[in-house]
Amino acid sequence: MDIKKAKALLSSVYGDVDWVDVLCRYSPKKAVGLAYVAEGIFNRSVLPEKIKHFILLVIYLSQGRADLVKLHAQLARSAGASDAELIETLEVFLPSRGVHMFSEGLRLIGVDAQTLPASEEADTAHEPVDVVDMLAYFESVLHGLPPFVTLLAEHKPELLQGYYVLRSENLREGVLLHKYKELLLVALNTSERYTEGARIHVVNAMENGASAEEVVDAMTTAILSGGVPGWIEGSKAFVAGSQAVAVAA
Repeated sequence: MDIKKAKALLSSVYGDVDWVDVLCRYSPKKAVGLAYVAEGIFNRSVLPEKIKHFILLVIYLSQGRADLVKLHAQLARSAGASDAELIETLEVFLPSRGVHMFSEGLRLIGVDAQTLPASEEADTAHEPVDVVDMLAYFESVLHGLPPFVTLLAEHKPELLQGYYVLRSENLREGVLLHKYKELLLVALNTSERYTEGARIHVVNAMENGASAEEVVDAMTTAILSGGVPGWIEGSKAFVAGSQAVAVAA
């Protein structure tokens, strides 16, 4: 790969930014090395290109990188993503990363709320779910009942109700496949080096149809925004998660 191709490839991922020019000008071999990393992530992929951009969008959003959030929203749209898919991508993180990630994400991706159709469920009341049924759900998706769930059930059942609704609604099949939603969580947890969170979602991604190649693809995409240390932790989560799936089978 020559430096001209390396620069073009890096600019396609990070935008037309000064640091790419500096790296290519003063450290061309290192620029080529980084370009090979980007090529390995984007051009040798089993995941759709728009899913890769969704992954990078949410990671950069969590890091407060508004410029790169806008870039990857634009690139996702160029790869065929709809506003509905972009919104659903942001909604995945309401339970785990809070309102700010959703509200700031909407602002940065440029969605006009006034143009969105109202949901058919807008006037549907939600009937509370029994604590026993909520615990059964969490035991199923978390493969056990960790203290953060059981303590809420004992001390804050209304809060658990909200968490249950958000989590179960966000991760069900929508305009995005369930497995892609799990892979978004896998990738963000990988970038944040949250090994246990990544492991939980590796298991759920595989149980909902993701292949081992798709899981690794999602994890390694995080290298572009989080570096190799995230992948080191992610690889541990992948091994533990895939072993758990094999044992359950």
